[in-house]
This record gives sequence, C-alpha cells and structure tokens, in this order.
Amino acid sequence: MDSKKIIIFIHGWGLSSKIFEPIIYRLKNDFEVYSLDLPGFGRSPINKSMFLKDYADFVYEFIKNDNIKEPIVVGHSFGGAVAVKLALLYPDGFSKLVLVCASAIRQPRHKMILIKKVTDFLKPLFSLKSRGFILKLLKLDKTDYAQIENPELKQTFKNIISEDLSPYFSMIKIPTLVIWGEKDAVTPLSEGKFIAETIPDAKLAIIKNASHFLFLEKPDEFIKLIKEFASS
Repeated sequence: MDSKKIIIFIHGWGLSSKIFEPIIYRLKNDFEVYSLDLPGFGRSPINKSMFLKDYADFVYEFIKNDNIKEPIVVGHSFGGAVAVKLALLYPDGFSKLVLVCASAIRQPRHKMILIKKVTDFLKPLFSLKSRGFILKLLKLDKTDYAQIENPELKQTFKNIISEDLSPYFSMIKIPTLVIWGEKDAVTPLSEGKFIAETIPDAKLAIIKNASHFLFLEKPDEFIKLIKEFASS
C-alpha cells in the first residue's frame, strides 16, 4: 500500500495552527497532516525580531528534523508569504505549493490588515456557523496588534510588511496552486491573479462568495481543491 502524501499547513499572522483543525480533521484519513505554530504565535515563543527568511528557515528545519519527505506546503495569508520564501530558498524541500490568499505583495501604501480587522472578519463567520468557541480557543476575541507587548514581535511585524516578494514569483519552479476568495478584502483577488500569472504554470482557483478565510467559509470546496491538486 502506498504511503500517504504529506501536507504541511502554515497559518497567518496573529493566528496559530489551531485555525486549521477543522480542515485537518477532514483530511487526516487521506493524508499525513502537519500544522506548526510559527514563532511568536500559539505555543511557539519568539526570542528575537524575525524576517521572512527566518520563518522560512523555521519551517525548513521542522521538515528536516521530522524527516518529512516531499510534503505539499499550504500557506495562508502571512503563511503564504512564508511559503513563497520557502519555495525560493529551498526548492528541493517539498513537492508542491498551495498559496491561500497569500499576503506576499507589499506595494507602496499597501496596508496590511491588522489583527483587529482579522478578528472582525472571523467573529461573524464563527457566529454564523455556531463555532464562536474557536475565537476564544485562538484567543482572537482579545487580540489586537496594538496590544502586542513583545517588542521582538512588534519589530517582526515591521520587518514582514516591508518585504515585497512580487519581483521573485517568476523564480518559483515548484507546481503551484493559488486559491483565493472572490470577496477577499484583506488580500484582494487582483493580487491572487497576479501571483498566479507570474509563477510559471501556476493554477488559479477562485472560490465564489468567499473571503479571506475561505477554508472555514467553504471547507468542501477548499478540501476538494487540495485533494485534486495533491493527486495531479
């Protein structure tokens, strides 16, 4: 019997690996699934200010230390930027790349939506689906960028939003799927289209009537896309 393919999820800014728990639960019978907390989030401490390269190194070390072979890396929002950096630095480290509403373009005056705005998006979503408990689980009900006390994390935020990856998309040679929400107000669909057009042979999948957290809003469609891409 063939071994299961491996998927690694990388979460967005201000979140943690727990954001993917509903998706992981539905994928675990078909895949070997990992989701790690990036430094500064969840249970992973941050001891110095970091850049995208540091986060990419962190994920790569995780892959090496766990002896993970040819994983499919799925990055959401800020995690998508980390995944892009990972693909640029370590192209042999994994087999496929999935960018979900990736926050990888930093044009002049391009403002990153802060944690409070992200919380505003999540609250009605979870309320609608009667899963508001996840907000407390993720501690998003009290989180705001202005409340971040760790100076290293504050500086890290500044480092992250100053790095624009768009000049390097054409250098990515790994099979790539770009998944975007039609109504994403955090990272506009125009950015998803640009990323898909610039990465060689990348495929673009737009989920209708979905926003930045499309994998929670439209889990069936999201999971179907992941499975089809993994088997292609």
